[in-house]
Amino acid sequence: MGKIKAKAGTPVYGQLLSLINRKDFHNAVVETGADFAVKKLNTWTLMGSMIFAVLQRTSGLRELTSGLAGYSEGLKHLGFTHLPKRSTVSDANKKRPPELFARVFADIYRRYRHYLSDSSLPKNERWLRNLFLVDSTTITLFKEIMKACGRTPADGKRKGGVKVHMGMHLTEEVPSLIRITKAATNDKQFMPEFKNMAKGTILVFDKAYMNYPLYRHWGKTGVHFVTRLNLRSTVQILRDRTVSASAKKAGVLKDQWVLLGHEGELNPILLRLITYYDQTFKRTLQFITNMGKMGPVNVAQAYKQRWQIEILFKRLKQNLKFTDFLGDNENAIRIQIWCALIADLLVTIKRKLFSFKIQPAYSTMVGLVRLHLMRYVDLKELLLSPDDPTLLDRHQLNNLRFLTSDHPNFSVQQTSSTKPGLPERQSAELGLFRTAVIMKSLKNIIVATDFNDSSVNVLDNAIHLAQAFKSKVTLKHEDAFEIAMTT
Repeated sequence: MGKIKAKAGTPVYGQLLSLINRKDFHNAVVETGADFAVKKLNTWTLMGSMIFAVLQRTSGLRELTSGLAGYSEGLKHLGFTHLPKRSTVSDANKKRPPELFARVFADIYRRYRHYLSDSSLPKNERWLRNLFLVDSTTITLFKEIMKACGRTPADGKRKGGVKVHMGMHLTEEVPSLIRITKAATNDKQFMPEFKNMAKGTILVFDKAYMNYPLYRHWGKTGVHFVTRLNLRSTVQILRDRTVSASAKKAGVLKDQWVLLGHEGELNPILLRLITYYDQTFKRTLQFITNMGKMGPVNVAQAYKQRWQIEILFKRLKQNLKFTDFLGDNENAIRIQIWCALIADLLVTIKRKLFSFKIQPAYSTMVGLVRLHLMRYVDLKELLLSPDDPTLLDRHQLNNLRFLTSDHPNFSVQQTSSTKPGLPERQSAELGLFRTAVIMKSLKNIIVATDFNDSSVNVLDNAIHLAQAFKSKVTLKHEDAFEIAMTT
């Protein structure tokens, strides 16, 4: 692994990774022992490389390492110390604990959760804030690594599969509870994760998550749920509830109190059964819930919101490398899934933090991030003016203004070239080095940018200092660089 040379500024990728608290990450690494006996490829570099692969949708490890090598000068600001090699990344994906990446995701989510919630719901729909959506998605693997569901084919050849279970608050757009299992794992085994939900939460899930003991527990703790009736359930109708004319018009056919259980159930549970006709798809649906006060139309609307977690799955599979894997072992697959979820979380948080009046589409933002991942531009400006050819030039001009106007060496009124706390020669060398940086930036932007009066003054300052220092010092580039990096 080769050493990395530095380059000035922070690329778009660095702006995304800046959301990860390095102290929390370091604590997680220490507690999980992820960097034990590691020589060069530390866990931060591995995670950064895998998120890079997820965003760029690289087809293999060779393409990943080659792509990183092409941006070697920009990796210094991402915290990378060495360029990763293909075999080293492969070995690391086999050995590093996936639990570390799960913890990184949880730390990021906890730190920025208050930015994720959508507060724009109408007053009559604020009950939707209580919805917590539950579902899973299955990914077919290229060979039998993790046990797949279903029967073995007649030819005996069978591929593996991985199942990702998720729970998501409706208003947050990102999952807050995630478990990765073999595809053959029954969905019911995920249900105990929701045993201690907050009072007033409304869980919405498919009929595959049927769990009668948990239904009873939720009834005692004030947690509500909406799901579909499983055909294997036994139903004993107690009485019909009155259905209003408006509810009938909306598609409600029946609203009943029932005792629900399974064959041989000695202690059935009292629940509400709503029969609803979906006018869009011309089908009849039956919902069960433990909420007695909510209107039947709202119960149907709550279940309809479950589609939002399906949109999350679609978003991950279409925009990130979520279904094709760079490793052929279970550990590598788990790590890549977690890195894809971290990448999705970082992009979503940045999208929320910018607070645009008109939010750019998620796919648009990911596409722009992918194209400009290692480009030295401000991400917010990129999203506001994605087709502006002078964007990079304006970014360099802003850096030029910072270097001149904010530093005491670059004030026209100041005659001394000495920076307080530095020897006169070093201060002069630092000033000349920054002047050289400015001149290099001007070379790139002078054609494409229309200068105003303030930027002309900046240019005059740079020329004045260059003339003042020219007769005083002889400067080697390497010396000036070291001085600039340490001051």
